[in-house]
Amino acid sequence: MAKNRKRFNWRGWTTFVVTISFVVDTISGIILYVSPPGRIANWTNWTIWGLNKEEWGAIHTLFGYLLLIIVGVHLYYNWKIFMNFIWSKIRRALSLRWELITATLLCLFVFLGTLWNVPPFSTTMNVGESFKESWAESKAETPIAHGELLSLQDFATRIQVPVDQLLDSLKSKGYKVRDTQQTLGEIAQQNNTSPDKLYEAMKSGGVKPTVPKTIEGSGLGRKTLKTISSEQGLSIDEVLSRLKQKGISAQPGDRLKDVANKHEKSPLELLNIITGQES
Repeated sequence: MAKNRKRFNWRGWTTFVVTISFVVDTISGIILYVSPPGRIANWTNWTIWGLNKEEWGAIHTLFGYLLLIIVGVHLYYNWKIFMNFIWSKIRRALSLRWELITATLLCLFVFLGTLWNVPPFSTTMNVGESFKESWAESKAETPIAHGELLSLQDFATRIQVPVDQLLDSLKSKGYKVRDTQQTLGEIAQQNNTSPDKLYEAMKSGGVKPTVPKTIEGSGLGRKTLKTISSEQGLSIDEVLSRLKQKGISAQPGDRLKDVANKHEKSPLELLNIITGQES
């Protein structure tokens, strides 16, 4: 007689799914924490382990939902056991009053510290922002925010170069372009490259772009005054001087949003002071 087939162990299956989901969510969360802003990730075809930022974001979200669903189903079928467990722990916790009080105070401390944006909690967030800003300060910075979404025609208009010149420049470098209504992203995908490589090919082909001085949609608040001064073609001393004239003290490494919050202004108001466009 054949042995009875072993029953599927749903409890073991649930444990494996929860564990794997937790590990995947942790890894994807760390990757997203240090990843470049979307405009740079898309412009350079940034990837880790062959996956781009959008794919990592989808994995993080969907595995997070999977984790919640499995835990929810597990609780549904084990509600009585779960509640008995909780009540037993609560009764035990009530006998550990100091442990309960100190644990509650620690969690409250972390919550309020995060809410008030004070060290070391603000430092943890600033580390992630520093990683993102380092990408923004690299040579991979896009000349136009989300330029990969623009058609070649619109991109040419934005950088003030005839579209035929861009087209000739790309073709001379061996890139195939179907028509000028293709976006830079589509052209890059068609040629197995990235938009920033296309842009470099344009410039090496003799194109001299006039990049508009704008940082719209480029993480304005996260940028340091030194970075902004460089993008606007100003010296950091000139920027600090303009701010000082308005009674605003700052250092080159200060982030725009931090200076703005300190002086009860918006980042855009500070930017207008820096660029001399204050009304």
